[in-house]
Formats: sequence, structure tokens, C-alpha cells
Amino acid sequence: MSDVAKAAGVSAATVSRALRGEPGVSEATRQHVSEIARRMKYAIARDASSLAGGRRYAIAVLTSEVSPVLAGAEGALRQAGYDVLLYVLGDEDARAKFFGELPLGRRVDGVLLLSLSLSQVEQVALESLEVPHVTVDDTDLRHALRTAVSHLQGLGHRDVALVLADGVDESYDEILVAAGLAVRPEWTVWCSPTVDGGEQVVDVLLDGERLPTAVISSNGAAAVGIFLRMQRDGRAVPDEVSIVSLDGQELTRVVGLTAVEGAAKAQGERAVADLFTLIRGGEIEPAEHHVRLVVRNSSGPVA
Repeated sequence: MSDVAKAAGVSAATVSRALRGEPGVSEATRQHVSEIARRMKYAIARDASSLAGGRRYAIAVLTSEVSPVLAGAEGALRQAGYDVLLYVLGDEDARAKFFGELPLGRRVDGVLLLSLSLSQVEQVALESLEVPHVTVDDTDLRHALRTAVSHLQGLGHRDVALVLADGVDESYDEILVAAGLAVRPEWTVWCSPTVDGGEQVVDVLLDGERLPTAVISSNGAAAVGIFLRMQRDGRAVPDEVSIVSLDGQELTRVVGLTAVEGAAKAQGERAVADLFTLIRGGEIEPAEHHVRLVVRNSSGPVA
């Protein structure tokens, strides 16, 4: 620790507080010390740290699905040196078992809830842990959908299909209705958040009376699958069908899909930052929307 302190130009006590996430250190100093420690391959001794300060350096993540929000949160936690205890509560039985047994005990410093709305009983059970928790709702995804709809409307599209990844609320099609778009039952479909899932969902769209002029996908991998299948079937993108993803993954950038960036992965990263603030005894403010539309080759004027 003394070597890290010397290299960073701070005291050993500051190094200790910075690497343990304790209060009394500015964020700039914390990042500076962390970077120096990373370069010197220094790591705090977790067992000794836990005994001395009461920290477990573990965060529980409760989610209803494996999503880009989870990817952002998990990456931010790992980078900060925290272990992740992941619980995927995708059905009622899994939720009842988890909140009935509450297996976390005193194993974590905080809890992240992704895409989960708790009942009053579940909320009481969670609060019994007496550790900070942050809930990530779907506000950013809805904002991203409105951004995509506005983009397509500006291009003249009115027949828009909505492809939702498993676990996403059906009520998202209300945003299309509110925008005055033509909404048909067969144009709101679900699929697994994978390239294969996107390819398979095209079969459903092709079975309808007519093909929509644009498709919005909540998941980036599924959007890529839709794009590949459309291309393979000889349908020109965007001349015949425009495609917009609400999830700006690296895969969407490589393929050249129009996407709303920052609605998912960044949301998970921001939630982790808020949770760390609570763990350090600070207060958090409501998050602002930080999404932006990146127009690429997959969207164009309606034919």
C-alpha cells in the first residue's frame, strides 16, 4: 500500500479509503488511486478488509432477465472490485422462493434490482436486510422507444412493428398508439434476446396480411437477427423495411443498424454508481435521460 501511496502522491490512509470505497475521498482522487493501483497490480486483501471495516465487497443483483442493463451493471461492479451474486427471478416460483428464504443474509453490501417491481411483502423482506438498494426501472427504455418512433415518423413511417425481448412489458405498444401509428396485433411480438430469436420472429411478421414498413427491436442482438433474416429473404433494408434497435450494442454498430444508444448498458452503470453513493452514506438524485439516436444504414424514408 505504501508503494501505491508514493506513486499516487497521497497518504496510505487515503489509498486505503479510496480502494475500499469509503467516504472522505473525492471521486477524482478515488479514480486516480484506483488507476495507479491497477497499473501496479495492487489489490486489497478482501478478508482482512471485511474484518476491519465490515464490508463484504459483494453486491446482489436481482433481475427478471439477462439484459444489457445487467451487462452494464455487472461490468461496473467488477471494475470496482466487487463480487456479483446474481439471482435471475424470471417466474413467480423463483421469486417466492427467493423472498421467502432471503438467502443473502449478511453476505452483501447492497442490492441492485433490475426490471423488477416489488410487492409490499417483497419490499419489506428486502428492507429487513438493512443494506442500501437501488431499483432500475424501464424509464430509459420507454424514452428510447419514443425517440425511435419520432425518428421513423419523420421518415414517413406509420406501419411499425414492435419486437420485444422476453420479459419486456406488453404495454410498450401504447407508445406507438399514442404517437398515432397503425398498430396491429401481429406487429407486437416477443422473442429471445438473441440473433436467433430475431431471425425467428421474422416468420411471424411475414405471416401477417402485410409487412410493416419499419421494425423497432428492444434488443440489439434480436435487431441484428431481424436484419440478417430480411437480407437473406431478399428484402432490402432500408428500402423495403427500416430497422431500429433500442439497444446500442457493439453488434449493432458493426452491422450498421440505426440505434438509440445509452438506454440499457449505461443505465446499469449509472445504477451501480448510485448504489455506491448510498453505501458510502451519500444521497442520490433522480437520474436524467442520457439517450441519443445514432442513425446508420438500416433506416430510411418509407417507400
